[in-house]
Amino acid sequence: MDQECGVSKVMDIFGGKWKLKILWIICNHEGIRFNQLRREVNGITNVMLTRSLELLMEHNLVIRKDFQTIPPHVEYYLTKKGEDLVPFMQQLDLWGRENL
Repeated sequence: MDQECGVSKVMDIFGGKWKLKILWIICNHEGIRFNQLRREVNGITNVMLTRSLELLMEHNLVIRKDFQTIPPHVEYYLTKKGEDLVPFMQQLDLWGRENL
């Protein structure tokens, strides 16, 4: 039986500096391209953004949509599972604005 608590599991995914911020930005757009996302996540490198997006996709929180065009056009969206986190992120945003 798994004794690990839910908070520990969540922290395994979101404990880093970037992933929650990336999800928050994606949830505030109807699809967002890589370079726009990189510009909005101040200070992130291309490599770290790529790794973070891969992890979020691996956990089925973000989906990458390739429009199969030339030049390439790719956008990132929240999955249903990712959208389920939006109310929690909104509460964190509100708490942070009021308390920090």
